[in-house]
Amino acid sequence: MPSNAKLMSRLFSPRIVTKALASLDKSTALVVSACWLAALVMLILATFAVHGAVSARKEAAEAMVAEPALPQEVDSPINVRDARAIMDRLQHQFPEIKINLEANEIFTIKSEDGAKFHQWIMAVSYIDTMAPEYRWSLREFCVGACGSQGLMKAVIVGQKMIFSAPQH
Repeated sequence: MPSNAKLMSRLFSPRIVTKALASLDKSTALVVSACWLAALVMLILATFAVHGAVSARKEAAEAMVAEPALPQEVDSPINVRDARAIMDRLQHQFPEIKINLEANEIFTIKSEDGAKFHQWIMAVSYIDTMAPEYRWSLREFCVGACGSQGLMKAVIVGQKMIFSAPQH
């Protein structure tokens, strides 16, 4: 190891370095200078790129912390007791309209009499007012020629929305 250090000190002695620089002509000096300048520029660009990546990672981590935790929505069918209560209330409110409950969550509201259109449409819209805690959607809606189904028919499905804490 001491012989390597001795050799290095001889190679980079000021006398040898001065001799090496004096032996270079202008074109060689220009090429060597351009290479060192390119290496310096690349070093500066790499430093900026690393700094940008570190700051972007920090900003992403801050954004993740600042992002709100939104609740999860889960749809569940109406329980049997509530569905029967809704059907009974509808039937009591609109006794001349046929209201059936299928599969404990599907309400069929029908009428064969065209003169009862306003009562039928009120029954369809009243279900949402009567039980707003459920999300109601029309599966079928027919007025007029509904085939063997009758003159007016609406099939409404209700689901209860339950919100729960988000899971990470």
